Amino acid sequence: MLVVCLSESYPNRIDIPCNAHTYGRARCSQGAACEPRVPDKSLRTPSIPVFTRQAHQTLVTSLFFIQTVSGGEGMPTLWACGVEGAWDYLAIDLLGASLDNLYRKSGKDTMDLSSVCSIAMQIITRLEFMHSRGILHRDIQLGNCVIGLPPNEKTIYMIDFGFSKRYIDPYTQRHIPDSRAKRDFIGNYWFSSVGVHCRGKVPSRRDDLEAAALMLIHLLTPRGLPWTRNGVPKTDEAHERLKKEKKAARPEDLCRGMPPEFEEFLRYCRRLQFQECPDYERWREEFRALAVEEGFPESDDFIWPPVPHPKPHSKTGPRRSHAPDPEELERILHDLTNLDLGDPVLGDRETVHEAVRKAKDAAKDDSSKDSQSVEVIDITSDSEDDDTIPPPHLTPKAYKLTKLTKRASEAADNLTLSVLVVEFVDLLKSYTSRTLTKEGFAFIDTLYKQLADPSVFVLPLRTSRQRSSDKSLQQEKEPAHVKLGVVARLRREVLAAQSNKTLAKMVEDFGQVTNKSNGRTITKDGFAFLEGVAERLKVLQ
Repeated sequence: MLVVCLSESYPNRIDIPCNAHTYGRARCSQGAACEPRVPDKSLRTPSIPVFTRQAHQTLVTSLFFIQTVSGGEGMPTLWACGVEGAWDYLAIDLLGASLDNLYRKSGKDTMDLSSVCSIAMQIITRLEFMHSRGILHRDIQLGNCVIGLPPNEKTIYMIDFGFSKRYIDPYTQRHIPDSRAKRDFIGNYWFSSVGVHCRGKVPSRRDDLEAAALMLIHLLTPRGLPWTRNGVPKTDEAHERLKKEKKAARPEDLCRGMPPEFEEFLRYCRRLQFQECPDYERWREEFRALAVEEGFPESDDFIWPPVPHPKPHSKTGPRRSHAPDPEELERILHDLTNLDLGDPVLGDRETVHEAVRKAKDAAKDDSSKDSQSVEVIDITSDSEDDDTIPPPHLTPKAYKLTKLTKRASEAADNLTLSVLVVEFVDLLKSYTSRTLTKEGFAFIDTLYKQLADPSVFVLPLRTSRQRSSDKSLQQEKEPAHVKLGVVARLRREVLAAQSNKTLAKMVEDFGQVTNKSNGRTITKDGFAFLEGVAERLKVLQ
């Protein structure tokens, strides 16, 4: 099999791609190993390398799929193919380095978030195009994603279609059927989906997206995903250990410390049905919104090396005061030594006894004067409206949520409730943690009470998972995909609510599914739902 690459920028130059190892090692026709010869610029027909028949079937398969996707954005263009003597050949675009090479040569533990968001948007677009042609890639990995040469250096290309397969039957034009029959694993060890790799399921569009999700998480994880750190398994035992570790890894553990979009994307891919079409546009916009939120450009252009961008709304903690100079410190200590504190108050035993005696006498005098008025000083009234001075037993966040809940209980119209819901969302977004605490649930309870019937007392939506001794009263944790599905539905339906009671039912569903979920976190869909409640309350005013 003969593979050549033709560069669009250099139409008279023919060379092998930098990733030619994918198809086989370059050899001379006699079988002796050789290096590709550099073509003479004065020759119109340069020499070209020849590959063995070892990868013949893979290249024939690749040729078919390259013909199918050729011309698409981020897909290599097929310039020529045919038979020359005993050899088949094809000529495709000459492309640049792979993401794997860029990642390794960067020398960093992780790739920057701006680049990962760009990769996410482009890879989702590439998969959407391939799937629209009825093709699964089935080998998503960093080595199969390469950047173009100038002027296309900001575009990521998909290559290596040796494992690709049709998921649309060419005769019936229907989706291939699912099967539980035992299958040999086809794909890569690191990023193939859990269903295909660990459970032997038939691959479909969802598995391509799950592989892309794992690849993105890998780029943001120091030293990569846990099961990739020991390299490619060389024995069956090592392979089984890798599959066991991969299957047991939970999304919340893999994505700890990352923006929630990555965990939500992985969970979304895993809950897709076998024949279900993914919502490519939604996730492309999710990663675009994440990039903008973090202060990066909204374009999906892949710029390498990355350009540093200032992050918006950066919150800096209090700075430590610098230590004074030795001369200044000596002057301060000298002044403290000469400080005149007057008569000693503490430290003298006789003075302490005298102060105690006077206090007892004063107490007796006060008790004997029944008609004397006692002055009461209210130390809470001044600080009640001060968000910066919470009581000792409450954190600032909890204190602000408690004040919002009180205001919500006193609200008399929808417009006031709308303003309070917006303040609630802004308050939660202003903190790093997205966990809905008991004070947050108290606000949700009050909102539901006001929407359903202000005269009815409502049981709290947040329930204890430990104190109840009756197992029938304990709520079991629901899988995360249940929460994401319910919240996504509420986000879509909230703007169509026709009454306060309908909104109340939605708020109740939101509170219950959040309470049952692992971690009780509010996702981006959750914030969008609450913002939709605020908008709808203005309409129903």
